Amino acid sequence: MRDTHRFLTQAPRCEPPITGRTESRAAAHRAPTRSPHSGRSPVSGRGHGRPPAEPVAIDPEAQRFAEHALRLTLEVLDRRRPPAQLRPLLAPALVGLVGALAQRPLPARGLGVACLGRVHLRPSGADSAEVFGSYSRGPRMFAVAARLERTPAALGWGGWRVTSLQVG
Repeated sequence: MRDTHRFLTQAPRCEPPITGRTESRAAAHRAPTRSPHSGRSPVSGRGHGRPPAEPVAIDPEAQRFAEHALRLTLEVLDRRRPPAQLRPLLAPALVGLVGALAQRPLPARGLGVACLGRVHLRPSGADSAEVFGSYSRGPRMFAVAARLERTPAALGWGGWRVTSLQVG
């Protein structure tokens, strides 16, 4: 019994043929398919007509502060440090929150000690920055994010303080 239905078609060519090679007979008889999009951008640059963003300089002091603050926060969550040591680094509400989280039983603690991985900063204003990074516990990787703000009331570390924190 012969089936006359055709369910699959050959994929259209995405690249021009290689010069010096002959095409197969089936490809030679097939009509070329054209796309309405030529593949070129209307404006040279990235995005939708926007000029490329200028790189923003990151304060090295903010980078060191972010790594230090996140490392100490993970140590408090692992119960290796008391929460009071976070007072100069975190906003008062966050110190209480991290202290309360450290007292709760966390299932991830059974995987091992938290080790801070890469930490990245992105300036979000003249006196603020967004922090995102990762940390590992045993074989698993987790995410951490924070917001830094430079405040005149902050002591040490160039006036930076963590005002928002999310530990995954």
